[in-house]
Amino acid sequence: MIPQSDIVLLNEDMEETPQPSLTYKLDLSRGRIGGVAVDGLEAVKQAVFKMLSTIRFEHLIYSDAYGNEADVGAVSGRAVFEAEVERWVKEALRPDDRIASATQFRFSYEGDTALVQFVVESDYGNYTDALEVSSNV
Repeated sequence: MIPQSDIVLLNEDMEETPQPSLTYKLDLSRGRIGGVAVDGLEAVKQAVFKMLSTIRFEHLIYSDAYGNEADVGAVSGRAVFEAEVERWVKEALRPDDRIASATQFRFSYEGDTALVQFVVESDYGNYTDALEVSSNV
């Protein structure tokens, strides 16, 4: 027998609640997680680091929307390279509701490596982040 109910749940009756930002701190120097909890802008910084460090579809623990799809190896020319890096950073950060956008991308080159600096705008404030990408351009 199939259970019956008089209550009809409609999608419009449900409210979306934001997920909490509180998380355990990553201690990258010691390779440990925990001990101290972080919240707000520090939690956003940690989330950005994790999203940009995780290759999308590579780890089953994460959803298909988590991580990045950085594939700049076949890109030729600095203009195309810079556009691709900007695109994949923005796409990697898009699923996080706390992050409004990534802006003000700046590129500097040394040999085969590009230093990419950008501003992350979040609900908890803005900060400048940077990452190194092998450019081969």
